[in-house]
Amino acid sequence: MDQIYVPSTWRRLGANFIDQVLSLLMYLPFGGVFFKLFFTEEDVFISIFQLIILFFIPVIYDFIFLVLMQATPGKWMLGLKVVPRENPVQPLEVAQCLLRPLTGRLSFFFGWAIYALAFFRYDRTHLCDWVAETRVVQFQPRPERTRLRWFLGLLFVISYAYEGLVSSSHMLQQVQWANNQVNLRALVPESAMDVDFDEGE
Repeated sequence: MDQIYVPSTWRRLGANFIDQVLSLLMYLPFGGVFFKLFFTEEDVFISIFQLIILFFIPVIYDFIFLVLMQATPGKWMLGLKVVPRENPVQPLEVAQCLLRPLTGRLSFFFGWAIYALAFFRYDRTHLCDWVAETRVVQFQPRPERTRLRWFLGLLFVISYAYEGLVSSSHMLQQVQWANNQVNLRALVPESAMDVDFDEGE
């Protein structure tokens, strides 16, 4: 195996952006629902089961590619790979491929705070890595050694955790448990649906 290095934060952010775009394809079965949500003013109800599927689509996306190539497409494109923490030359176990993205779903409650924990570590591992006993590596040397970012990390952890808890609390309150349904329009911020088709006329 080639020599490995601590990954660049910018590469990881770039990989995440690529994966966010590519994973949209997995939401195609819900295309009609989202079209109605963003291009009409009607309430859009789905079952709690459908909501759970939407919630776990990122887990399915990550799990499939971690099993196949130990990297999501975004990570692969930017030269990153997920390896076992203790023995990076060994392949990931199936349990690790599942635990890592499952832990990532805690971002529903804590936002990006669980990832910002990486600023407190020289190896840039975060909660998902700690639970799954993995780490992300790159195969090109960094231009400089990693440094601990205590102030920046603390700022991100507190702000993202607060935002995540407030947001998740609001969303859970919108679920109509007795009727086994949820109105997606109540979950999405109005600013995200403000499409002005008359602009520029």
